[in-house]
Amino acid sequence: MPTSVTPGLLILHGNQMEQLRAAVFQWLRNHPLAPLESDIFLVQSNGVAEWLKIALAEDMRVCAATRVALPARFLWDTYRGMLGRERVPVRSAFDKSPLTWRLMRLLPALLADEVFAPLRHFLADGDAERRLQLAERLADLFDQYQVYRADWLSDWAEGRDQLRSARGEVAPLAPEQRWQGRLWRAVIADVPPQYRELGRASVHTEFVQAIEAGVAPAGRLPRRIVLFGVSALPFQSLQALSALAAHCQVVLAVPNPCQFYWGDIIEGRELLRSAHRRQQLRQGQAWARSRWRSCTPTAIRCWPAGAGRGATSSACSTSSTRRRRPPAAPTTCAWTCSAPTRAGTCWARCRPPCATCCR
Repeated sequence: MPTSVTPGLLILHGNQMEQLRAAVFQWLRNHPLAPLESDIFLVQSNGVAEWLKIALAEDMRVCAATRVALPARFLWDTYRGMLGRERVPVRSAFDKSPLTWRLMRLLPALLADEVFAPLRHFLADGDAERRLQLAERLADLFDQYQVYRADWLSDWAEGRDQLRSARGEVAPLAPEQRWQGRLWRAVIADVPPQYRELGRASVHTEFVQAIEAGVAPAGRLPRRIVLFGVSALPFQSLQALSALAAHCQVVLAVPNPCQFYWGDIIEGRELLRSAHRRQQLRQGQAWARSRWRSCTPTAIRCWPAGAGRGATSSACSTSSTRRRRPPAAPTTCAWTCSAPTRAGTCWARCRPPCATCCR
């Protein structure tokens, strides 16, 4: 039976999970898969998975031919489907579980090196349980590095003990943190050579390059993937899903409390300047803008004729952090303000000078 499921990327936004869920279910009804195919839902926790299964059963009378998984595990299976099961193993040697036991074995031999002094202090009593706790924490740390900061691990593997910022700036590792680079190189040296290039970051890069080059999948890929209710994803996962849209239908159901694009949201002074530039100057605002350069958002100063100091307008805040000099030859009140007492907006509504200083 022909179906209307075509590859591509569809993004749904909603500020309520129930409405977002209803929109996804309606999409599934309108674009069903073949009878023996399974819909795949990616969620952020097991609790959301159970909630989604119950809702699916209530809405569609049955929850069948449905797989609910976590993004990280699913993406590794997708790498195997794209690159081939011979190329990508079932589990990476750098996964958290095997990495924990590898670190448990390597740590005692490494503690003699002076660079591992912070770890040696923690394991001074020789307790095996403390060593296991440390190995679990370090394995989790390196697992997150593979997802979020693969560039750091790449530098450390090549002997460069440095950190790269999001802007590309490079800073050396602090002396008390250099053990991280040394430990990662020890882990790589302990892994068999044929598996050293099969970490999550390197396999992900190979996966994206293969799709961009138009290589046909070596295995079977799902026809549709629904990412539901995940509020945050690492860039690596988003990049993989975006690339996967060339072969699958990828539906992103994103909880979003804002109707505007978040990339346009800027803070503080830049937001104020941006909003002011977008509006056409009203009558008198051009004058106020030229005269009011040093007005602060918390107060407005009014200079009566002949006065040597300012009187704070009661229409705005009673506190001020700047003082303006009076005009060279004032004859009337320099300006007035009719704005409400709200920081950041009162100065924008100042009018040209009037006869007297008024509120």
